[in-house]
Amino acid sequence: MTSAIEEVSLSEAKRIARFMGLPRWQDMDDLGLVASVSRGFPVRTATTVAQRIDPESRFLRPSDIIPKSTLHRREKARKPLSKDESEKIWALAKVLAELLRIYHDDTSSSAQFMLRAHPMLGDRTPLDLATESVAGADLVLRVLSKADAGVAA
Repeated sequence: MTSAIEEVSLSEAKRIARFMGLPRWQDMDDLGLVASVSRGFPVRTATTVAQRIDPESRFLRPSDIIPKSTLHRREKARKPLSKDESEKIWALAKVLAELLRIYHDDTSSSAQFMLRAHPMLGDRTPLDLATESVAGADLVLRVLSKADAGVAA
């Protein structure tokens, strides 16, 4: 994986596609990413995203994103994830990539942020919200944007 500084020159679509470990991420644009979500991401994308922020699986496992039985079933059938499952992974990946950018690739600080209840999130953890729904991930991104701008922490 590249550092956050190297990622700045990439388009948003390429940056997120690379973060998720998608095939042919170098050719990805916004429409290509939309098409990839619609077709469904490879099952291994859930593992890749979880390992980007937590390589030792201490607090985030692929089954925290997509149920273990679903991952196993799709893998066994050699089928991609559904559109809804892919959207969920895409939303979480955006949060985690932004978090690593803000914390300069410090996975320990990033993990602490994701696991600590936050008053701007109704005293829920960013991880719970970001893995619950796309709307939850968007809310976490708004909090991160404010924190990055120096408005909230």
